[in-house]
Amino acid sequence: MRVLVGCWREAAVGFAAVLGTVEILRATLGQDSITWADAGEDVVLWAVVSVGWAIAASLSLRRRARTAGVVLTLDALADRQIRQLHALRPSVGWSDRMSAELKASDRIAVTAEKGREEIWFRWRPGRHGHTVWGSITFDEPSGTALLDLREGEAYTGISGVRRGVSFVALCQLAGGLGLVEGEGRRGVGDQA
Repeated sequence: MRVLVGCWREAAVGFAAVLGTVEILRATLGQDSITWADAGEDVVLWAVVSVGWAIAASLSLRRRARTAGVVLTLDALADRQIRQLHALRPSVGWSDRMSAELKASDRIAVTAEKGREEIWFRWRPGRHGHTVWGSITFDEPSGTALLDLREGEAYTGISGVRRGVSFVALCQLAGGLGLVEGEGRRGVGDQA
């Protein structure tokens, strides 16, 4: 529920600015003044559109989390996501295979490597050129990988909402590399 409220807060602010601009243009180009009836219609429109947008954004986050095997927590809209994930099928050399898969992705730009166990990169979660900064650290003996993702470069986020893009990148990376939260469970339920 708090994820939905966070999505609504972002959508409400964004749509209020757009609606205010439209009303100012309407007043200067056609009408002499804004009436109470116009203002009431605008408030209803703002409420319906912002709530609908927030529901769509939170459902999108929930679906992404469920399909990636990541738990949707209350901090899904935070600027930074740090998660320790388990390899779905750990075997000898699993971190080398994941590293090769990661580098082969068309969404990544590797910026630095620290041996075989850590990669620093920029990940492009959407269709645009905006990126999320991140690092992945492999712990071969325990079969875990630590993902640290931070929003960057003015990314507009999910469904136009400016928050949650780090969580989207987390879900994309976890799903693409075969990493899950918990001890190798797939389809983890939601907590938010």
